[in-house]
Amino acid sequence: MLNREITYLSLANHLVNYGLLEQKMALHAIECAKTQEISIISYLVKNKILSSTDILQCCENIFSLTSFDLQRYDPAWLAASALSPEFIRQYRVIPLKKINNILQVGLADPTDQQALDTLAFQTGFRVTPVLVAEDQLAAFIESYCSKQDVNKNLQMNLLKQITLDDPLQATHERNIQYDEPLIQFVDNIILHAFQQSASDIHIEPYETICRIRYRQHGVLYPIHEIPIPLAARVATRLKVIARLDISERRLPQDGRFQLNLIDIRINTCPTLFGEKIVLRLLNTGNISLNINDLDLSSAQKRLFLKSISQPQGMILVTGPTGSGKTVTLYSALNFLNQTEKNISTVEDPIEIRLSGINQVNVNAKIGLTFSTVLRTFLRQDPDIIMLGEIRDTETANIAIQAAQTGHLVLSTLHTNCAIESVTRLQAMGVLSYNIAGSISLIIAQRLIRKLCPHCKQPENISDQLIAELNLEQYKLPQKIYRAIGCSKCSQGYTDRLAIYEFVRITEQLAKLITLGADIQALIHQAKLDGFIPLKEAGIKQVLQGITSLSEINRVLLS
Repeated sequence: MLNREITYLSLANHLVNYGLLEQKMALHAIECAKTQEISIISYLVKNKILSSTDILQCCENIFSLTSFDLQRYDPAWLAASALSPEFIRQYRVIPLKKINNILQVGLADPTDQQALDTLAFQTGFRVTPVLVAEDQLAAFIESYCSKQDVNKNLQMNLLKQITLDDPLQATHERNIQYDEPLIQFVDNIILHAFQQSASDIHIEPYETICRIRYRQHGVLYPIHEIPIPLAARVATRLKVIARLDISERRLPQDGRFQLNLIDIRINTCPTLFGEKIVLRLLNTGNISLNINDLDLSSAQKRLFLKSISQPQGMILVTGPTGSGKTVTLYSALNFLNQTEKNISTVEDPIEIRLSGINQVNVNAKIGLTFSTVLRTFLRQDPDIIMLGEIRDTETANIAIQAAQTGHLVLSTLHTNCAIESVTRLQAMGVLSYNIAGSISLIIAQRLIRKLCPHCKQPENISDQLIAELNLEQYKLPQKIYRAIGCSKCSQGYTDRLAIYEFVRITEQLAKLITLGADIQALIHQAKLDGFIPLKEAGIKQVLQGITSLSEINRVLLS
């Protein structure tokens, strides 16, 4: 409330000093705006005390800011920002263009620092203000937010319009293309998921109902339950737009399609009560590939840059699906992407498109496998090779050979920690001395949710907790924080950040790998070399009040 009052006074003083408003009228406008719980600009324009144009010109001159005509607004900018309607309505800001890590945001009141700070925290971007006219801003917010407020009602109304009398009839493509309520329902589910920053949509048929869930910040939340007869028709609609075989319900299928410039990957899987469908929303347009945005510590960043700048060797990134490995790899490729470098990638599938590198999508049906493409790369004068994943012995051996013969190789493995990558490659049949002689750096990472700053609540650190987590080594704060949940977050969390563990293959560690030492011996040596485990990195985030202990338990310890 104090920040809002400061904003009222700040802008009013500027308008008075500029000669647009008398002191007495300014004080009256401030009190009325407070009473009505609206911004002072809204009050002045709504009551025709000042025009939007006059205020805009005043702010342009005083603050030396540029302005933007909202009649030229591109709705794709709004979709890419993934800001909720509630946020836009409350803070009266409109996301404009995003350039690298800078987000241009339109607002009528440039003194509203609270809105700018909250937006910067919410998005993780550096925010620069651009002036927009108050009347255009009010009309835009009313139009957009009203549409979003009725989104769920629209979905329910669309469901009511869909006839379920003859569900089998709709499995034919000729009919499904003209089922307008169903088309709108499916599109609405996808667009709503995108606006809510969901990474995946799960459509799961059971005996009596079909459940629809969104994965937001790594956690699944239920959104809808629809009748079972409708599930088959939704599946058919999605197959049609993804150009899959709508008559095949016994075997899994993979595909890809676009909706409103959103890249979507689809996978179907036959279950007991029908086909389960998972849609992966590839929001690549909103991903920063700047190494500075990877949440690395200064020491980790130095080591990462040093490793990827080497002319040869292998760098491995490990972690479960959805832990951000692809973004880490592509941030490295983006840094290395120069005209004098020949960079090639092989992936299944390609999730991020990067101009200037040669990207190949695996197609096992025609024999285009990781090993086949990798062999081809080695005959195409490569400098840098990226493999989406090392899955088998043949691919692992070819990748190791490439790293030993003058190429920089980047790849991923699915292991629980960095050191386990060594034992995983040994289990694949890769010789220990080849592992020691080719790998220079192994990174393990996870994504953890950040606590909402608006509603997080403190909790004391008990002696039992100190003992369980071995916290005696840390300089402990008086309290840590837990998630609560409010209108500005998702169950107490807002966004995610990455935590890492880096294992540098030193001379001592390489000797132990060559001798076939067990994993405990390798971990002991890595710690002597400065290795910090993921658990310790996570607990540091808890002690700094950035995340909660339950989140670290969910991601690392459960």
